[in-house]
Amino acid sequence: MLELTDTVAIVTGAAQGIGECIARTLAADGATLLLADIQEAKVADVAASLRHDGARVESVPVDIAEPKLTDAMVSAALRHFGRVDALVNDASIDAPPGLAWEIDAAHWRKLIDVDLSGPWWCIKSVLPHMMERRAGKIVTISSITARAGSPRYSPAYTAAKAGLIGLIVGLSVQLEQFGILVNGITPGTIGTTGTPMTDEERAAYLATYPLGFGGPQPVADAVRFLLRPSGDWMSGAIMNVSGGRWRGM
Repeated sequence: MLELTDTVAIVTGAAQGIGECIARTLAADGATLLLADIQEAKVADVAASLRHDGARVESVPVDIAEPKLTDAMVSAALRHFGRVDALVNDASIDAPPGLAWEIDAAHWRKLIDVDLSGPWWCIKSVLPHMMERRAGKIVTISSITARAGSPRYSPAYTAAKAGLIGLIVGLSVQLEQFGILVNGITPGTIGTTGTPMTDEERAAYLATYPLGFGGPQPVADAVRFLLRPSGDWMSGAIMNVSGGRWRGM
């Protein structure tokens, strides 16, 4: 049974990786999709592939760090489909390497502008429509790095992803009264994004975390759970999908 046949969703970062996997998973469950990414040709190819399989899908280019472009993204969804039931915020800069004492202003601003402010601009663009309809679901992809940190990745990335958790919680408190549910997911090391590990780093990781690298599908499955009726009583939740990288609360 397809459970998302009545759902229109925007998925950002849909040209590759986790975002593409989310798009394909939601389309397979019957969702109508607007796919958005800064990589215009690649996201158009993903959309074309899904249309070939029978899905109702359109695509648009977007730089989520630019509010005018996120407004245009939402306008495109409304123009094509008439409404937006869900927003899935996946677009971000993959965790770059970086040491705190080497971070310059450009590095800091770029990470914060894209990985923290970007999802907020997407949310802000869709909020008037969802508030008017008094319904909507927003799922934002953070990172387990927000909880655990990393010796490899830039603290600017960690700060941005931690900020998303605060944004999710703060928005959920204010938006429940409008029937809008805001939740997040903190993926662990899926093994297909970010700076590739050396063979020694992979061996050390697997010795510590025997569940290994999950790939993007567990994250996409969590998004699907939240957008289905199974997520109708979830608000302000941060789902830990990390293969044991983070344990407990």
